[in-house]
Amino acid sequence: MLKRTLILGIAQLALAIAPALAGGRAVTGTVYYERNEPANNAAVQLEDQVSLQVISRRTDRDGRYRFTGLNPDRDYEIRAAKRGYWSRSRPVSRFSSRAVEKIDLYLKPVRGKK
Repeated sequence: MLKRTLILGIAQLALAIAPALAGGRAVTGTVYYERNEPANNAAVQLEDQVSLQVISRRTDRDGRYRFTGLNPDRDYEIRAAKRGYWSRSRPVSRFSSRAVEKIDLYLKPVRGKK
């Protein structure tokens, strides 16, 4: 029993650090409208705070996105947008110990638009 528990623990640890070992870290999450409705085909932008390079992805039909291979020594800002809606920017800190950072983003209407 102890041996099985130890093996499962090692397997879980390996899954948790796999993105870091594979050449970086990852950011994943879901983009929602205010009422927790997933926003499909929303644009998600990840900005490197050193180079100011922006990487963009589109959410899938369930509102999910994923960025992989990120430099673990860099800070990033992430935000989402979709026709008339914006999310607030969220930081992705280099000081986080997580190999996979999960950040959900919430879209709100742009002022003056619905």
